Amino acid sequence: MHLNPVPSPRAAGRGLGRGVRRVLPALALVASIAACTRDINLLARDGSAGGAGADGADAVTPIDTSSTNPACTGLGPPIVLPTNTGAPCAGALAATGHRFALCSCQAMNATARVRTDAYDSSNPSLTDEVAAAIGIGGDLVASAEVRAGGALWVAGANGISATNSIRTSTSLRVGGPMVMRSDHADIGGDAFVNGNVTGDVRVSGALHVSPGVTVDGMVEATMVDSTQPVTVASPCDCSAGFVDIAGAIATAAAQNADAAIGLAPGALASVTTPTQISLPCGSFSLSTINATAALTLIVRGRTLLAVDGDVTVRGGLAVQLDPSAELDLLVGGQLIASGGGAFGASSAAARFRVWIAGTNTIVFDDAPTVNAIIHAPAAWVNAASGLPLSGSLLARDVSIGADSTLHFDRAVLEGGAACNAPAAAIVP
Repeated sequence: MHLNPVPSPRAAGRGLGRGVRRVLPALALVASIAACTRDINLLARDGSAGGAGADGADAVTPIDTSSTNPACTGLGPPIVLPTNTGAPCAGALAATGHRFALCSCQAMNATARVRTDAYDSSNPSLTDEVAAAIGIGGDLVASAEVRAGGALWVAGANGISATNSIRTSTSLRVGGPMVMRSDHADIGGDAFVNGNVTGDVRVSGALHVSPGVTVDGMVEATMVDSTQPVTVASPCDCSAGFVDIAGAIATAAAQNADAAIGLAPGALASVTTPTQISLPCGSFSLSTINATAALTLIVRGRTLLAVDGDVTVRGGLAVQLDPSAELDLLVGGQLIASGGGAFGASSAAARFRVWIAGTNTIVFDDAPTVNAIIHAPAAWVNAASGLPLSGSLLARDVSIGADSTLHFDRAVLEGGAACNAPAAAIVP
């Protein structure tokens, strides 16, 4: 991951002191609502074919449907996705796979500041400074601040090499040595390091190191325990078997409710004026999404939208979710969001899940505000102007070109409630 320093408006004044507030689990799902839509209708609000309104502003082109999906009613059943161990509901899968605010499958090179904190979209009045963990499957090389509003796990054998501050509000786990070449590390809980610990490292709790390693005299801890080997598991499950996204897309292409609601495979292949589409519960399939104007998806139930090819949105993608509604967007190719518009569900990031099968670079250009759970284990994420994200991000690798704060939506941990799965635990 590559990050270049720019002031962070939300995180700049927020410290990660050792006193933190824990919050109650996310609330249960609220009452369901009916899922009614109308047959596809490419007309503007005045009945014309779209274009500018009387005041010169672009009119919204609704792609509405009035036919219900005969396969389900109301919210519909939970969406399930194939894995190597069965077909769990998508919410439960996201809960287990997205316990970290940011999870990079490979090494991370932090050349600009990155911070994480947490909130709960199901109860916005709650605050949290313990859930927003950062996970790195490889090594961490940091020339700028890395501040986790939760734990920091670095699984690489070369561990951490930093010339700027490293801070966690809870634990630190490192699969190799830890070298603070300048500045200091401030660990809010226990630290577990499989190697030498060098430099100014301040541990609020105990420091656990493997037998035979060297601990620098500058290191401060309540105690140093070197009696047991330290091992650090890879924090991100980036395996192909965790979820078969391509298989789910193929299934949706073969079995869907498109015809029942009048949805053509190419309905969103060329969106040039502001457009909205309303989807009931069920499974739907599109060939591609290519929008140069604002696109709004209104979701009435538990809905899967599979896109066989690329998703390109250059004017923003807004997802409006009815109470308890959820959207799983499956992308077979590349995802590109540019133009600075928002991408996702602004008030319910945990209920908008994006599963990406493609290996091509995912592009978030012009610092779009992202509100989603994004799962892209085979793709590199590039956000040259920064990534103001609410939700969670798992990717093969991440490059962020400006200082960014990622806000973890801990409501994702309760996502399996729809299929009676237990809540996932906060990363210790």
